[in-house]
Amino acid sequence: MKNLIALLIISGFVWSCSTTLKPLPENQNHSLSAHKKTDSADEWEVTVFDAEYENFVATRAQPKSMFTESSLKSRNQILVTEWNNRFYSAVNPNFYEVAIDYDQKENYGFDFEYRLYQFFAYCNWKYGVKFNGLRGIDKTK
Repeated sequence: MKNLIALLIISGFVWSCSTTLKPLPENQNHSLSAHKKTDSADEWEVTVFDAEYENFVATRAQPKSMFTESSLKSRNQILVTEWNNRFYSAVNPNFYEVAIDYDQKENYGFDFEYRLYQFFAYCNWKYGVKFNGLRGIDKTK
């Protein structure tokens, strides 16, 4: 009886430590790219290489009016740090394929900060990846 209880406790612990990340289809890329716009040297843009991201931003993302640039910048610092920690520790190398080069001293602009934040909200929504820097309303259960 004691062995059965111990086995159940150990099994429950192992099960609770397993990842909740949904596997990616082989043909799907979820990377992102940040670069300066070619028509303006002062503006940056985020490009996400996932076909559903733009649909997510248009239909599910919180509107821009719900944010300020400073709040997005502070959240993005936390989120990028969390992403890069997972990338460098090789937590899930198939998902965290690239590090995000984000300079907190750079003024990226409101649209960039908004789209970068929505990238993390999208990863949470689509793949179930938990990020500590997301607002409660942007987290999936």
